[in-house]
Formats: sequence, C-alpha cells, structure tokens
Amino acid sequence: MQTLVAMMQRFVSRLVAVGAMALLAAFGFGSGSFGIEQAHAQGEVSEAAEERRTQRVPAMREQAFNRLSEAQEALDEEDTRRALEVLQRMEGQRGLNAYEAASMWNMRAYIHFSQDNYPEAIRSYEMVLSFSPEVPLALELGTMYALGQLYFVQEDYRRAIEYLNRWFDLVETPSAQAYVFLAQAHYQLNDFREVIPPVRRAMEMARERGDEVRENWWLLKRAAYYELEDWDSVIEIMEVLVRDFPSKEYWVQLSGLYGQQERSREQIGAIWAAYIQGLLDEEREILNLTGLLQQAEAPYWAARILEREIENGTVEANRRNLQGLAQAWQMAQNVGEAIPVYHRAAELSDDGELHYRLAQLYLDRDDCESSIRAADRAIARGGVDRPAQIYLVKGMCQFNLNQFDAALATFGEGLRIARRDRVEQDINALSSWRTHVEREKQRQEQLARASGPA
Repeated sequence: MQTLVAMMQRFVSRLVAVGAMALLAAFGFGSGSFGIEQAHAQGEVSEAAEERRTQRVPAMREQAFNRLSEAQEALDEEDTRRALEVLQRMEGQRGLNAYEAASMWNMRAYIHFSQDNYPEAIRSYEMVLSFSPEVPLALELGTMYALGQLYFVQEDYRRAIEYLNRWFDLVETPSAQAYVFLAQAHYQLNDFREVIPPVRRAMEMARERGDEVRENWWLLKRAAYYELEDWDSVIEIMEVLVRDFPSKEYWVQLSGLYGQQERSREQIGAIWAAYIQGLLDEEREILNLTGLLQQAEAPYWAARILEREIENGTVEANRRNLQGLAQAWQMAQNVGEAIPVYHRAAELSDDGELHYRLAQLYLDRDDCESSIRAADRAIARGGVDRPAQIYLVKGMCQFNLNQFDAALATFGEGLRIARRDRVEQDINALSSWRTHVEREKQRQEQLARASGPA
C-alpha cells in the first residue's frame, strides 16, 4: 500500500484534467464533451433528478461565453497565465449568474491542478459547489468526485470520504471503481472493517456486469483482512490470487500463511507448486522448500531438488549446503549418494566434524579401511564436539580388521581424552571396548597356541 497515494495522483490527473471543461460541453468546447461522459461513467443519475436540476440552471449568456472561449483558447496555446487573467477579469464582472460563475471556477480549478497547486484547485472546486443547485448536476457530481480525489492526494482522507459520500447520495448507479476508491480512503485511516463492504460491493458489481474483478481490488481486501488478523479470509484471497493472477510472490506468501496456520501439507504443496512452475529462483526459497520436505519425511525429493539446484548454480556449493544435501541423502537411506557429497563438504570445512561423520558411515557399511582414513582426517583437523568418539569408531574398525594392538592403543588414547573432557558415556564405551578387545586378543592367542605343534 506504500504506492497508493502515487497511484491515486496519477488517477486524479487523468480524471480532473478531462473533467474541467464539463460545464462547457453544451457549447462544443474542446474536451468538454468528454468531461461530461467521464462524469457519467462514474455513475448514472436518475432522469427525474437531472430534469429537476436542468429546470433550475440559468442560461449562459454571450458575454460569459466569450470570456470562457478566450480562456479556453489561451489554454489550448498552453498560456495558462493569460487564461487566469481572463478568468480573473470575469470574476470581477458584475451580474454573473450561478451557471456562469461555476463555469469560471471550474476552469480555474483545472488550471491550478495542472500547475500542481492542489490547495487552490480544491478551493476553486468548492466554489463550484457553492452555486448548487443552480449548476448542471453532471458538473456537480464530477466536482464532488474530483474533490474526493484531491483531498485523498492531500492525505485528508476524512474530507475525501465526506465528498465521496455526498457523491454517492446523488448517484443512482455508482461505478465499481468508486466503491474501491472509498475503500482506499478508509484503509488510509486504518478503518479496516470499513474497507471490506465497499470492495465486496465493487466485486459484486463487476461480476453482475460480466467485468473482471481487478487484482488490486483483491489486494486491498487482503490488506484489510491482514490488518484484522483474519487469517482464514486472507488465505481464501491468496488462493484466488494464485489461481487468477499467479506469481511467485503470491505462491510464497500462501505457503507461509498455510505454515502459520499449521497446515503443513498445504504449505508444502503451495511452495512445491511454485517450484514446479519455475518461479523459485533464489537460494533461500530452494532451501526453504527442501527443509519443508525433510520435515515432512520426504528427504528423497529434498535431496533431488537440492542436488539439481546446486548443479545449476542457484544454490551455492558451500559447506553448509553440501552438508544439507548429504544429510538429505542419508535420511533417504541412500548412503551411496551421501558419502561423496560429505567428502565435498568435508574438504570445504575447517574442522573434522564431517570427516568423523564419514568415518561413521564407512563403519556402518563395513568399509573399515575407509573409516580409519576418515577418522585420522578428523583427528588431524580437530574441532569435533566429542573427540573421544572418533577414537571409538577408529578402534572398532581396527578391531574388525583384527588389528588388536592398534585398537587397544586407539582406545587407550580415546580414554585419556574422554577422562580429560569428563564425558562418562564415552569413558564407559571406550572402557568396555578395550576390555572386549583384550579378551578377544587373549582368546585368539590361546587358540593359536592350542593349534600349534605338539
């Protein structure tokens, strides 16, 4: 909503510029006929009301007509200074009737607006209304609507609403856009509950007439519900937006809203739908998707997506992301895919944590030689949270390879570190394994002696 005022300024410039000559339409002045058409486009007045007003409007006399013609010619030549001088002389002319005076002020309002002098434009338009009801109803309606817009641009939203409501009272069939304009003014005053009815009415009118319900109407309605923290209604609108006006922004926001409401399946579905459409092109978006997939116990798809996006460069191949990919493959029980990725991540690491994890994976696969090499790298790098565990894994592998003396030495070093760090769990595990290896070594020695020469 930050650009709302700027948008309205552009809209006002279009409407007021064409509406300034509305009063002169009957005399064929330049853009005047279009001005009246524009006023009626905002809403239809009952024929009875127009007829009553027409009976009260005095005729424009030749002298006033000539003055307005002269001012119009100056405007056509872009000589606004001369046009204002003509109108000021006309203001000092005695005997102007209401219709003539209103015509003069209407043209002055246009000139001031074209010079970005909004306060004077407002004053001039209010002077037009001061001659009501002895002015054409179309001019009065256009003036009220223009004042509503000008006060909006001046950020006097209460006055804008005041003039809009006066305009609504006179119009039999207001346009959908007029209702949206009213809603926008209420939004600027933080009257969020007052925003929703006029927007809803605008949408109903558009549907009744077979017109499109515009995207910015949905956004205004969504903003009001958001401020009211009516999340179910916000989600309903977002579901319309992704269907009728699909964009990355809407899909990502919808996914986030589902997550906020703890609708995890829909949360993943929305962000995955955005990915399938090729809308996610930032690393954080890919990592959010793969993280959600892992939380949903779909690590295989998380790994597939992350691998693809690392390969194409959307996700950086750094230690953290490679580790995430390796963990996803590991969670998917595809250790064969996880191990080479862990190696890539470990080489980018400043510590031995990932080499220790590799040692564990190799041990699980009974590849004890590779496990020992990885454990040695972990020991050399250091920085592991519980370093004694590296010695536990290495010693177990040495034992599996029947390297009993090496295993006992490894467990002994591990015990020294575990006692230094006072980690009872590691002390107990290393002690148990060392005892087990000592007994197995003795058993093997006994068997060897028993099977020796008599």
